[in-house]
Amino acid sequence: MGHDEKQGKAPTAEAEVEAIERTVFIAAPREIVFDFLLKPELLARWIGRSSAQAPGPGVAFHLKFVESGYAARGVYREISRPDRVSFTWGWDGNDDFPPGVSLVEIELVPQAGGTLLRLRHSGLPKAARDEFSSDGHSKRWDQYLVRLRSVASAP
Repeated sequence: MGHDEKQGKAPTAEAEVEAIERTVFIAAPREIVFDFLLKPELLARWIGRSSAQAPGPGVAFHLKFVESGYAARGVYREISRPDRVSFTWGWDGNDDFPPGVSLVEIELVPQAGGTLLRLRHSGLPKAARDEFSSDGHSKRWDQYLVRLRSVASAP
């Protein structure tokens, strides 16, 4: 369930929509995929520009999406190399989906010939509109995970 960092409390179940879950196979070792989830120069190749130079639990990050101009903020909750990353998520300047209101959890599972990435994005608020809605997030996660698969699999 999501966690509102400003208020210090989780939103009620009625205020949330169903979690987004995605699984994608990436033809690269999980150590490489893991680096694409945290290193600013690699994040820029598939999702956006990150300002978190030393990611770790409790460390805040800011992610700027070059294509849209939007910016997301969150706090890393867990970083377990090379298996798992989780962080809170929300959007700058969006009262319907503020930073810290949702949670993204990514698990990396070794598979023959690469890595299985499992993503779960929970705590998405029902009140979010348009591109910030659950449907908008679903479409963008699909788009960005295809990009991640492409760039992380490249030699």
